[in-house]
Amino acid sequence: MSIYCLITWMNSGSHRKSEAEVQRLVKEVIQADNFNVEDLEGFSVRRSLRELDRGDGKGKVTFPDDWIEADITVTIPTKSREEGPKMYTIPGFHYHPLVEVIHAAFADIQASGFHLMPFKRLWKDPLDDRQERIYNELYTSNAWLEV
Repeated sequence: MSIYCLITWMNSGSHRKSEAEVQRLVKEVIQADNFNVEDLEGFSVRRSLRELDRGDGKGKVTFPDDWIEADITVTIPTKSREEGPKMYTIPGFHYHPLVEVIHAAFADIQASGFHLMPFKRLWKDPLDDRQERIYNELYTSNAWLEV
């Protein structure tokens, strides 16, 4: 019955659920050693996301061990040059080192579909035929073109 329920779920609602994603859901979530179906009793996506956003430590959301928690300080510009930017500290910020995220992305089966061919993107003004270079993706950068 579990397989029937899973396949029915896959084929309903959004059509963005690929076979590979459903397989990943089963392998990495449902069959994970630390997965406990009883933890989902009374589960609400909206409530869990709110608890995660609130980050006051009172919610049930926990991060895996490979996430790093740190207090970070950000500088926010103000409208006044005389006043200067204001500093704000964000306690309990969770992050994953960027290099690990990049490695994981390229190790994924979907990485073969990434657009990696470098090229220059140009925009041509329809009024005066003036061309302007557009930089909007990594593969349109000079660094990518020079590799």
